[in-house]
Amino acid sequence: MILTNVASRGLTRRPTRGGCLLRLIMLLVIAGAVLALAWMTLLPLLFTRALQERTGFKADVASVSANPFTGRVTVRGLIVLNPTAFPVSDFLQLRSAEAELSVWGLWDQRIVFDSLDLDVRQLTLVSRRAGDTNIAAFRAALVDPSASTAVSTPLLIRRLRLRFDTLGLVDHAALPPRLHSYRLGLDQSYTDVTSLKHLFLPAVRRVLEEKNVTAALADYFPQEISGPPPAPSKTGENWLNTAERKTLEIFRGLRDKLEETRKP
Repeated sequence: MILTNVASRGLTRRPTRGGCLLRLIMLLVIAGAVLALAWMTLLPLLFTRALQERTGFKADVASVSANPFTGRVTVRGLIVLNPTAFPVSDFLQLRSAEAELSVWGLWDQRIVFDSLDLDVRQLTLVSRRAGDTNIAAFRAALVDPSASTAVSTPLLIRRLRLRFDTLGLVDHAALPPRLHSYRLGLDQSYTDVTSLKHLFLPAVRRVLEEKNVTAALADYFPQEISGPPPAPSKTGENWLNTAERKTLEIFRGLRDKLEETRKP
């Protein structure tokens, strides 16, 4: 009778332990789902707030998703508006942006995109009577004003696809103000992009010349329009493969030392 009682107690304890483990797993799953939902809900708000605080340009976005482990970021329905100092509020309407950020590139203090797909609905460039432009103000605000030097973080986009529908130019520096809208319909692919100058390939320049927009764009992108774009492959390789070349040099040095030790 004693043995049967002990056996029965052991049998009753096992389901209890299994039930606790199952409840713990369910609790972890629920907590993970809540955290994921909070991340998805708060990320668009954090994204637009950070953009506005950094640049002074108001922004609204339909959705933002980011995976910090894989470096994949997706932005949909982004609208960026000019500050009130500009006479026109329209600046950027982005249908979508899908990026794969190289996490390893951050160790070299540079920003490397393995791929970037941009679908631009409309970009409106505005110049004021004071002579400044919204694109120049936006680019300047992206640079850290507290930095001791004006050296920007190196940027590389290994593969870029750019779709661009409409370009608007608003010139309030002239009297009366001039407003123009151009339907570009660009769909261009790039490799090893390190600056905006790489975007103005000969094929893109031909489209701009056909639309009679090249001369007007020179007021907004003087350095990018003034000369031919540099060779993307050479420019990218100059600093993209720095770490790889250093690694090869280290291995070659080790190989030479091994060969010297083998010699009698």
